[in-house]
Amino acid sequence: MNKHIFFTGFMASGKSRVGRTLAERMGRPFVDTDAIIVERAGKTISEIFEQDGESAFRKMERELIEELAAGEEPKIISLGGGALSQDSIVTAIRKSGLLIRLWATPEVLSERIARKNTRPLMAGLNDEERLAKIKTMLADRERWYSKADFSVESSNDVSEQHVADKILQLLRFYESYAISVETSGGDRYPIFIGKGILPHIGCLLEGLKLSQSHKFLVCTDTTVAKAQSRTLDKIKNQAGGCPVFKFRAGETNKTLSSLNQLYTFMLHREYGRKSCLLQFSGGVVGDMAGFGAATYQRGVPFIQLPTTVLSMVDSSVGGKVAVNHPAGKNMIGAFYQPRAVVCDLNTLQTLAESEVKAGIAEIVKYGVIYDEAFFKYMEDNAAKINAKDEEVFKALILRSCSIKAEVVGIDEKENGLRAILNYGHTFGHAIEKLTDYNKYSHGIAVSLGMRVAARAAVLLGMMSKEDEDRQNKLLDALGLPAKVDFALNTAAAWQAMGIDKKAEKNTRVYILPTCIGKVEKVKNIPEETVNEAWKCIMEGI
Repeated sequence: MNKHIFFTGFMASGKSRVGRTLAERMGRPFVDTDAIIVERAGKTISEIFEQDGESAFRKMERELIEELAAGEEPKIISLGGGALSQDSIVTAIRKSGLLIRLWATPEVLSERIARKNTRPLMAGLNDEERLAKIKTMLADRERWYSKADFSVESSNDVSEQHVADKILQLLRFYESYAISVETSGGDRYPIFIGKGILPHIGCLLEGLKLSQSHKFLVCTDTTVAKAQSRTLDKIKNQAGGCPVFKFRAGETNKTLSSLNQLYTFMLHREYGRKSCLLQFSGGVVGDMAGFGAATYQRGVPFIQLPTTVLSMVDSSVGGKVAVNHPAGKNMIGAFYQPRAVVCDLNTLQTLAESEVKAGIAEIVKYGVIYDEAFFKYMEDNAAKINAKDEEVFKALILRSCSIKAEVVGIDEKENGLRAILNYGHTFGHAIEKLTDYNKYSHGIAVSLGMRVAARAAVLLGMMSKEDEDRQNKLLDALGLPAKVDFALNTAAAWQAMGIDKKAEKNTRVYILPTCIGKVEKVKNIPEETVNEAWKCIMEGI
């Protein structure tokens, strides 16, 4: 990993000792920011605090860390215990490397600090006072330390070499790190994209501080459990040999009744608030397990382990979780972000061709709504996409996740920009409902909905016929259907769209393109225009 590695953590957590050990193992320079500040100031940390004040120290600390972060040679950098209190430092670190938190229990920290009573913030305290202050300070600083990419325990029971081993294992996993989602609500979580990474997920669970205190449950469905049995067993073993809960496969089973079976399973096995769900399946189970995590005992962590192209680029990212109701799709749900998303491309090897196409439809959507250059990349590589070229597929998934992460980062709860992700969905959901959710997969229905939306935009004079043709030509080239194979009743479709969850009070909302790469929200299109737009997939024109 050709990036800086920063260590954070409370005083006496082992940042310098472990940092030097890791630097030696990786053949990198080691830097202790406190030591450099002392050298440059010609004073001890205590003297700087006493003579110049904490604000002067923090200014020196900020300038030094920003200087180090800008350096090209990868280093191991140990930060002072309060460095992350400054937002600009966090920004510099995230642009230039990974942030690792070392932690130990308050009792261990107190014992270490007592060996050398030189810490200015702990000066003159007896054992009881010191321990109490450590606990208070840890609670106050948790909001800083939680910004770390991962955490590793540094106890007195293991050597620095052992701790370094754990870190190196996590760094190997982080070679598949792609991007982080940072929501407008303040949540942040990583997305990993790689091959053969799920069998090593145990180190990630430990790095997220879950394996030490949480009881795991893998959620999957009957189809994935059979097709991915070996990988499923490895995930279970990585999560301490935890149980597996299997939903019945299929969109028709995405119901409160199915979800209640999960609740019952967990309650009977005494799962408490220190539980973590590992969602190992496609979008249907991802939505149900995510909603289950959001609501079980008022919320427990969950991790997305998507197994389909569609769930990798869409449902696993962004925190929208829900179940269906007879009156409409995803009517009962929440916004609840996962702790991580792990996309192992090996899981796609058993995926049916129709499911691959469903995911590709959502990928095309990202080009239409947000990125004309990405759309052109797909036009230029259509043959490679159809051949499932590994590098092209990885690029498609990464760019799709990046676009969704950017949109969610601006508008987590769909108050504005995020609505553009619904392109094709209002029409697509109507198709799904009219066919009882068992004729077309979600992605295929959305691809048909995109054709209808583009035609509506042309009819309204918003989009050129040339751009509509360009969108449809790419959908054709990627093997997505141009026509429905059932008798679509436009009156029934109009009624179905009226109860779509994307509808607003007394209005019907549509996301329509103005060109390739840009869409707009449009309200209350005349019914006759919508009916005319439906004809493009009724007649295949």
